[in-house]
Amino acid sequence: MSHETRIAVRTVAWSEALSTGVAEIDAQHQELFRRVNRFLVAVGERRDLDELQGLLDFLGRYVHEHFAEELRMMKLSAYPGLGDHLAEHQLFAREFHLRSAELQASGPTAALARRLEHLLVDWLRDHVAGTDQAMGAWFARFIGGRRAGPSA
Repeated sequence: MSHETRIAVRTVAWSEALSTGVAEIDAQHQELFRRVNRFLVAVGERRDLDELQGLLDFLGRYVHEHFAEELRMMKLSAYPGLGDHLAEHQLFAREFHLRSAELQASGPTAALARRLEHLLVDWLRDHVAGTDQAMGAWFARFIGGRRAGPSA
């Protein structure tokens, strides 16, 4: 495969079925999906390594900020699934840093594109559809309970 050949990549689409019911988190997820897609398209086009690394670094910062916001909300609401949720975030962060190092070392190869797709499309979609939706349901109960006030 020549360096000029495009790599077919999948992207991830936001849908209301992925909504957590928490407007702030859902807005962040939608932006995260846009940024993931922008990066994956750039990988598929085999853009310049500096541009790809810049997009990946930007995506990494956004993910870090998003995870920090989720952590803040989970702590505030005493979310019982915090430990498992954090473990998933840590796994993602480890894999993300490995893929970033691989991109720097080898450039946008087809093999790396597959690993990035798995991480950025499959993991993200599955995490939002499962773990984050469970967290959103907890937040809804937490907020609902706080609004109800003390019982008489």
